[in-house]
Amino acid sequence: MKAHPAHLTRYPNGFELLFVPNRTAPVLAMDLWVRAGSTSEGPGEAGLAHVVEHMIFKGTATRGPGVLARDIEAVGGEVNAYTSFDETVYSVVVASRFADLALERLAEAIFGATFDPAELAREALVVLEEIRRSNDLPAHRVSRRLFAECFGVHPYGRPVIGDEASVGALDRAACRRFARRWYQPPHLLLVVAGDAEPRELARRVGAIFGVAGRPGRPRPLRRPREPRRVGFRAAFEAGPTDEVYFDLAFPGPSARHPDVPALDLLIALLGQGESSRLQHRVKLDRNLVHAVGTGAFTPRDPGLLFLGGAAEPRRFAAAYEAICAEVFRLRREPVGPKELERAREGLEADFVFQRETVQGQAHKAGFFQVALGDAAAEEAYLERVRRVGPADLQAAARRWLRADRATLVALHPAGAPGLDPARAAALTEAAGTRRFVPVGRSTGLVQRALPNGARVAVKANREVPVVAVRAAFLGGTRLEPEALGGAFHLMANGLVRGTRSRTLFDVAHEVDALGGQLDGFSGRSSFGLKAEFLAKYLEDGLDLFAEVLCHPTFPEEEVEKLREDALAALRLRRDNPAALAIRRFEEGLFPTHPFGRDVLGRPETLARIGAPELRRLFAAAARPETLAVAVAGDVDPELVFEFFTQALAALVPAGESLPAPGPVPLPGGPVSGREVAALEQSHVLVGFGGPSLRHPDRHALGVAGALLGGQGGRLFQRLRDELGLAYAVTSIGSESLDGGYLAGYAATSPGNADRARRELAREFERLAAETPPADEVAQAQRKLVGGFEIALQENATQAAMMAMDEVYGLGYRSFQAYARRVLAVSPAQVRAAAARYFRPEAEVTVTLGP
Repeated sequence: MKAHPAHLTRYPNGFELLFVPNRTAPVLAMDLWVRAGSTSEGPGEAGLAHVVEHMIFKGTATRGPGVLARDIEAVGGEVNAYTSFDETVYSVVVASRFADLALERLAEAIFGATFDPAELAREALVVLEEIRRSNDLPAHRVSRRLFAECFGVHPYGRPVIGDEASVGALDRAACRRFARRWYQPPHLLLVVAGDAEPRELARRVGAIFGVAGRPGRPRPLRRPREPRRVGFRAAFEAGPTDEVYFDLAFPGPSARHPDVPALDLLIALLGQGESSRLQHRVKLDRNLVHAVGTGAFTPRDPGLLFLGGAAEPRRFAAAYEAICAEVFRLRREPVGPKELERAREGLEADFVFQRETVQGQAHKAGFFQVALGDAAAEEAYLERVRRVGPADLQAAARRWLRADRATLVALHPAGAPGLDPARAAALTEAAGTRRFVPVGRSTGLVQRALPNGARVAVKANREVPVVAVRAAFLGGTRLEPEALGGAFHLMANGLVRGTRSRTLFDVAHEVDALGGQLDGFSGRSSFGLKAEFLAKYLEDGLDLFAEVLCHPTFPEEEVEKLREDALAALRLRRDNPAALAIRRFEEGLFPTHPFGRDVLGRPETLARIGAPELRRLFAAAARPETLAVAVAGDVDPELVFEFFTQALAALVPAGESLPAPGPVPLPGGPVSGREVAALEQSHVLVGFGGPSLRHPDRHALGVAGALLGGQGGRLFQRLRDELGLAYAVTSIGSESLDGGYLAGYAATSPGNADRARRELAREFERLAAETPPADEVAQAQRKLVGGFEIALQENATQAAMMAMDEVYGLGYRSFQAYARRVLAVSPAQVRAAAARYFRPEAEVTVTLGP
């Protein structure tokens, strides 16, 4: 499937419009690319581009802080932005009927930001919190150190976000100077993808952007060239972590280099996908790492080829040696044609799946236009990918994957690195010189019930040649024996670890050959299997899906690896403060119900779970009468029904069904927890239990969550915009069969934790005591409905909704009535629901931090 042709329009003032037509859904995605990022900053301006990005929607001469973004959210749209090294991108997604409003608000923000000093002071505090937050995330610390080590002269070595000293010193004059320099038509590209008529869109954009700003030519940007460095380098740092987090990098090319297609394939077959070499040989086969992956940073100037992961300290040396072996094997041994084809299929599949949404189409077109000067370069790139052969891969590996130019960065627990820099240098040099021995078309939505009680729903969509499949059973933590906590999580992940006729590696190789993915999932109330693949492999994809779903074997050696992965995930959670705080909140809210337990289990319960326990649990839980299968995409419904009628016939009930726990009891009094952790920030949650999925209050509480959350929500406006207490502040909701919750979350400095807690609680109290204004409720409803309908572009989302709603008793068509039900909620119903649930005696509060 080829991308839709793009239309480029250049206006007299230098502004450019790139339009990618797509009439699949009445949606428009708009990405405004500013050809300036952190590398455009001058001396003393570190972090300025990022601060300007934060300030763009913080007020103009005619509209106050946040109003422009809230206007877009009020029609169900989404506003986002990010700053990178070479560019800053502002993204807006709206229903196409609101195109004019989005264009006008975006233009006003870009050209009319006032950079109010009071707002700037508050936003600087927010950015400082963002910096502190990144300091608490080990992977961020390692990545930041890696770039500093690899780019000693080039500005790629500076963090895009800046540092506390530089951000604290920035003022309004600096912001205005940067905007006057770079936020001008010659440096701007607006990419629009979706439902619009090209000429009319060009006229409307010209009337708004084509006459704005100062005309001229693009300002040349001169940046120092990074000198060629020879010799392996290692930088090790001790930190508050249980695992060793590491990155290994090699100097890489710029986006325009002819080696990029070959290197992208090398990176893919080395560490992307379950059958990639690092996943296969280092993680799945030898279980030396808990996570490993690869990437290519190919920006405007020469970049990096890198890989990273996490491992236990005692296994880090062996893991690093094995990783080096696989990396440098690519220099000496040609890649086999089947392995190369799998990598090629995976790379092309990524492009196909991105075309499923107008957001993906806009971003991809913008990248090729900005990086290579031509949106049509995407097809040329894919054609070059198709022409790469084994000899080309080996030649590229020899040019770029050199031991004498590698850089290793690691963050490890104090006193336990598992490897020292000298030993790392020796291993790298040895691996770089050693020879290795190879290791071995109808449309609509329909459903049918099968004879054994399983239900299969199909929604045909012939626009994009991809297929998404989701199968769900009742299960999860809700039906899990307390003594076997974590069993459903292990079982779900174990589905793909081997079947009656396929080994783990057979499954992984077939998935990559399909150009897709296949994974088990488990949560509070369900478990099952999900897959996506290219439509041309429908028969093979469904066959593999059904085999994994119905006939998993849970091999002993794989269960042991799954247990170690679960234990590692429990340890890794301690390195994710927000996730840990949410976990503590759920424990306080559900002290006697299974929902209070960790879906990962506990070390003592995981120790009791072996292959026999998983096999018994699967036999009891994989019951056809609770099974819902949903398929969405480029399929013939009759073919799908015929296939599953035969494939699922062998699935029959085995033994008694697992007992359900019943409704969630609400707390009998307020619950407050405080946990000390070695962090720079405090993470605060205040929340309350909520109704079940089937309760009539569900949608009223959903509207309440939308009122509180998001950039236009009450929590953001109060804690961030007005008080500058936190960078991250939002509402967090959870819905499930027996009950859910709604909470407010803020990450703030330790000195502001108590104040943040009081402000979060006060917003819940206000919502319960006062009927919200009708226009505010309408805005929250539009936000929910607009976001929901944008998400429905993806087949995977539709399949998930159909399967989960059916298995939970809501009906596979329930998602089609979501918008109507949300829009029917009245302000009085929002207050009534809030008063029922947001009661002081039912409040649960958690504070995690220093």
